[in-house]
Amino acid sequence: MLKSQHPSNHDNNDLVGVDDFSLDKLKASVSVTPFKAGGSNFKTHVLGNPSEGILTYKPSYGTALFCWLFLSIGLGILFFGGRSFLLNDESLSFSTFFLFGFGLLFALVGALMFYGFYKPIVFDKTQGMFKTGYKNHKLSHSNLSIPFDEIAAVQVIGERIKGEKSNFNSFELNLVLKNGSRKNIVDHGNLSAIVNDANIISDFLEIPIWHAKPKSNQ
Repeated sequence: MLKSQHPSNHDNNDLVGVDDFSLDKLKASVSVTPFKAGGSNFKTHVLGNPSEGILTYKPSYGTALFCWLFLSIGLGILFFGGRSFLLNDESLSFSTFFLFGFGLLFALVGALMFYGFYKPIVFDKTQGMFKTGYKNHKLSHSNLSIPFDEIAAVQVIGERIKGEKSNFNSFELNLVLKNGSRKNIVDHGNLSAIVNDANIISDFLEIPIWHAKPKSNQ
């Protein structure tokens, strides 16, 4: 199950000045509410072992299957619907339009999920950068790339997601920057994987881990 993953809050980017940086001051002032509202109740990403100074996240098998399910259903409906239409020389009725629209919707959702979940997430020691997104080859400081020397800690936050039919826990793994802002890395429901990833990233970047108390999402 997936919930909306749009950022639910805007972190203050000026909590700690670079010239007056204090780790204790930053920890006391950084937000401990979830950076993103919602999440998923399954493990969406897998963190690989460090190789040649590079640490990379990849989608889990469950994520790949979830994306393929939507995409294959949509493409299947479009294929068999189109084949039936061409072979039987049917007219474009409302039901035909509805069938094609339904198939197109599923295929589009599947494609968008592939695009989102397969977005590169990379810690690169050779360049001293955390990079995410499909333009991560650019080294300029942007939302897609963050220099390691601007990262202060890795943050773990739990959130209780309450829906109409089911409730589940989701856990965020965020980077805390020295200016007080945060950058989400992953957000899913496997706590043991999140904690293990936090330890690996902490060792890789030589930064502390900060745990925040879980919040309930009404």
